[in-house]
Amino acid sequence: MHDEETRKQFMKQTFNTVAQGYGRRASRFFHVSGEIMAELLDLTGNESVLDVASGTGATALPLARKLPKGQVTAVDFSSGMLEQASQAAAEQGLNNLGFHTHDMTQLPFVSHSFDHATCAFGLFFVDDMSEALKHITKTIKPGGRVLISGFCGDSFQPMAKLCLDRLRSYGLEIPQPIGWQRMSEEEQLQNIFTQAGFDNMHIETRSLGYHIDLDGWWDVVWNAGYRGFIEQLGDKIHEFKQAHLNELRPLCDENGLWLEIAVNFTSGVKSMQASPI
Repeated sequence: MHDEETRKQFMKQTFNTVAQGYGRRASRFFHVSGEIMAELLDLTGNESVLDVASGTGATALPLARKLPKGQVTAVDFSSGMLEQASQAAAEQGLNNLGFHTHDMTQLPFVSHSFDHATCAFGLFFVDDMSEALKHITKTIKPGGRVLISGFCGDSFQPMAKLCLDRLRSYGLEIPQPIGWQRMSEEEQLQNIFTQAGFDNMHIETRSLGYHIDLDGWWDVVWNAGYRGFIEQLGDKIHEFKQAHLNELRPLCDENGLWLEIAVNFTSGVKSMQASPI
């Protein structure tokens, strides 16, 4: 998938496919992270917030609950994911959200449309992360904050490496490093924000790990970005699943399998001298 448009279509199809199971059960860290982002943004309650790569609303919904007099604009390139987010908003009685299908690198909003912007576990899906961050920043007012989240380097290990190595053994071409590892370290985040034009930034790291069983791990990989790779195995999926879960059994203790999740929450404030264009 060397062509950027082909890669985007692959990811869009993957997330439309996993939308109904995304962020549920064993992947509850998405929702926990969303609650943390809503807290870290320190809202007063009447702001307008853009949530980019909103997915099923793990961040947009807690943001909306903190904005009784404000508005959340949630965008994602997967209509299937946004359908789940819209349904969840309706079930929770939230009517201060708007859902829009857009590519995060081609946002249609004019400059200074929003007070703040968030992007949870989404920036690493684009090739040029600094340019995407700069594009998002243009939509917020001077003095507004951009807050992004991404996994730390040891997250999902060693299970993720074992999973990807086994997939590669079937001849699948899988990027290395995997997407989220491109912004998993402090130095990488500093470079992204500096190149996007931020003079300063702040990183807060939270550990969100917990125990799951082997079926829970399969739920994580099957209902997230790995799904697109696994489905390429066709009639060998069951064989792959059994072999992969068997190699994880020695990692289990009396509580199950430890799912290491650490998240970097990185924020920057848009300069008050930002151009009005």
